[in-house]
Amino acid sequence: MDTQSMLKQMCESDINDSDIKAICKSRGFPAKEATSRDVFENFFISTIGIEGALNSLTYKEVVFLHLISKMKKEVGIKYFERLYGCAESANGYYYMTFTKQYKETFKKVKNNLVRKGVLIGIVKEQETYVKYTKMERWRFSFPPEFVEFLPPLARASTFNEAGDFKREVLRDKLLEIARGEERPSPLSNSKKRSFKLAIEDGDLSIGGEPFRAKRLLDWQQACLHASVKTDTKKRSYPSSDMAPVEAALYTFSQLKEHEWLPADSLAVILKIFTGEDINHPCEEICEAGWEWGCLVKVVAGGTAYYRLPDDPLEDATAPTPAQYLQVAPDGTVVLSVAKIPYSALEVLTTIATLDIRNSSLEATANVIKIGDALTTVRKDGVFDWLRKNSSGFRTAIETAEKRWGKQIIHEDLMVARVKDLSLKVQIEKLYPGSQLVSLPEDYIAFPCDLLPAIQKIVEKSGHVIKKARNG
Repeated sequence: MDTQSMLKQMCESDINDSDIKAICKSRGFPAKEATSRDVFENFFISTIGIEGALNSLTYKEVVFLHLISKMKKEVGIKYFERLYGCAESANGYYYMTFTKQYKETFKKVKNNLVRKGVLIGIVKEQETYVKYTKMERWRFSFPPEFVEFLPPLARASTFNEAGDFKREVLRDKLLEIARGEERPSPLSNSKKRSFKLAIEDGDLSIGGEPFRAKRLLDWQQACLHASVKTDTKKRSYPSSDMAPVEAALYTFSQLKEHEWLPADSLAVILKIFTGEDINHPCEEICEAGWEWGCLVKVVAGGTAYYRLPDDPLEDATAPTPAQYLQVAPDGTVVLSVAKIPYSALEVLTTIATLDIRNSSLEATANVIKIGDALTTVRKDGVFDWLRKNSSGFRTAIETAEKRWGKQIIHEDLMVARVKDLSLKVQIEKLYPGSQLVSLPEDYIAFPCDLLPAIQKIVEKSGHVIKKARNG
């Protein structure tokens, strides 16, 4: 249900006059607004008094509102257990009704959040044949109009220092291309997700997918998750909850410029965001984040503080193309894996055929790739440099530009018409998959180098081959 509909129902039927008076007092509405529910409804969603009301909340309540704000959906009373707890039976929950278990929790939600005018609460109608109690049907929502007035999620300190950042972590990963072997990491023995860098048929891939710089960051965070013990447990988190590392990274993403957090400031946030009332290894998460290049660290007064790097894929001293590209006499370009910017490598993977020779990464212009990527890379600095400095790339780029707008089926491709069905089936069985493609009206398409083998099959079957050329 959308916010406006929930608010309308709350004001019409789900709060009493005493609740309205309490909200008016908390938000500073004029007393006369309590006499008309329609007018009160309009005042509630306004920003009048909301900042003061939110600032009156406890820190745990503020953290909880940040969580449900991020979720962008309504929650039931059971979700507030992570904030206010609930009644426990000596014999376990199964011997206590839902209403008894969450009666005190509901009172706290009503008094601390709804009556302060920061939360909308309604009773949903019965939607199934299963009968639910009124307590089970309560739903609560934090209006998006109030989000900007929420106090900060984390209590940060401000330092102007650049901090210590292990930028070499991503570069070491990239150097696997030249080394030909994967760097040991917490993911080395994992079968769930691979981030191996490889070159197959001239294409650079990471984990079996086309190389993208962002995938290096995915690998980095996967290593962080795998290196923290609480994140390696075989448990599944509800869609509304976060794993500890995910919650920590989200918290750091909320910091402003020059703001830093000590590890222990994550304790309350991790408990509420994960829904686990345990002591999470905050120091371990932050140190692992720094070791894997996901966080920057600074030490002040004997305490370590952390934050996210401004841009882990950017280097303040980024080299020019001439510093990481060397053009051979035949137009082939040799890449320095140790220096090339990640964005430049991403461009090269989309316009070149790559290969490893003598532990060096080489790029040869690929006119088909260039044609496909022309609109997206035309204004890129490395693309312009290759056009000016490599004869091979210049020729391929000019060819692609001349063909631009024309339909190119393929290079080195042959088309044949096979009217005899049994012969066609015989050929298709011998060359399945991408080597041979069946076309409408008895036609097949195949690479030119397959012609001699197909000719033998045709001749052996007693059929005659007729050749035709498009003049």
